[in-house]
Formats: sequence, C-alpha cells, structure tokens
Amino acid sequence: MRLFKILLCLGLALTLGSCYSVRFQVANGQWEPRDDEEESAWAGYNVRTLDTVVSRKLTTGEHYFNISDCDSGALHTVEYRTTFGGILLNAITFGRKKKVKIKYVCIQENSM
Repeated sequence: MRLFKILLCLGLALTLGSCYSVRFQVANGQWEPRDDEEESAWAGYNVRTLDTVVSRKLTTGEHYFNISDCDSGALHTVEYRTTFGGILLNAITFGRKKKVKIKYVCIQENSM
C-alpha cells in the first residue's frame, strides 16, 4: 500500500509539470530579426506571444482566430503550447475551452 501511495504521488508530480508544444516553421522566407543577446531557441527572432483561452461553441462551425499584426501577412514560425492546466480546463468544460500559449514570428516584408 505504501508503494502505491509513493507511485501515485510521483505520477501526480510528473503530471502537474507536464506540457507539450508543437512548432511549425516554413522553409523559405526570412524571419523578422531582433537585436539582442538572448541565448534560447528563439534567439534572433522577433517573437510575438498570444496567451489566450480558445472557446468553442456548438453553433460556431469554424474554430480559428486572426493574427493581423504581421506587416508581410505571412508567418515564419508558429509554436502552440498547452500545459496540464489547459488540458484540465478542456476536460472540465467538455472540450469547449482550452488555454493555449502561441508564439509566432512573422516573415520580413520584402523577403519572399
């Protein structure tokens, strides 16, 4: 019984810290550069972040939102990230709401 409780606590701790992300990137076009000395996966990119809750309704057929702050009208890199809290919110609301964090980089205006 004690081993079960330890494994349950360990599983709970791993689950609470879990998250996943998916990143899409185009092969052609130059990203918008940023001048700083950051050392991360996003170093040199002009990253914009959108932290939102996506709501779905039965009467709405389309599940999308517009990103309109890119001057070129094109996206270079998009990363979609959700956490355990977002998955839990999705389960509690039966799939109607989902908390996501989106990072995206636009393409430079004259590089396509």
